[in-house]
Amino acid sequence: MLKKFLLTLLLSSYIFAYNVGDSVDSTLVKKLSLENNKVYVLNFFASWCRSCKQELPIINTLNKNNIVGINIDKDSSKGKQFVKSLNLKFRVVYDSDNSIVKQFSPVGVPALYFIKNGKIIAQKFGAVHQVDEYIMTTLKEIK
Repeated sequence: MLKKFLLTLLLSSYIFAYNVGDSVDSTLVKKLSLENNKVYVLNFFASWCRSCKQELPIINTLNKNNIVGINIDKDSSKGKQFVKSLNLKFRVVYDSDNSIVKQFSPVGVPALYFIKNGKIIAQKFGAVHQVDEYIMTTLKEIK
């Protein structure tokens, strides 16, 4: 009975998560300053995430104009310290109340969402080997 309940709970949270093809809430698009006709890479990360610590310096070498980091640390001062320690140059939004991550409901972090004109074009959850190549390849396929 408990297993059935947990499975239902897990699946219901996934059902309400953003998936490829979904439109992102217009209020959130505005909050994140996502312009039309431009592809954005949203990168959900946290200071406690080991894979994030490995991937973020690599992502930091890419074109920073279309990357938006979403730090999900509950303590924004930890998130800010983490971002500073990695010398991240792309824009970072601090989601300490988890209002943004709740709307996306990624399976885990790190999580990448590719968004164009308010629609999710692609997504990837978990660590990615050669994340820079993955992002560049995905961006070329989208454009």
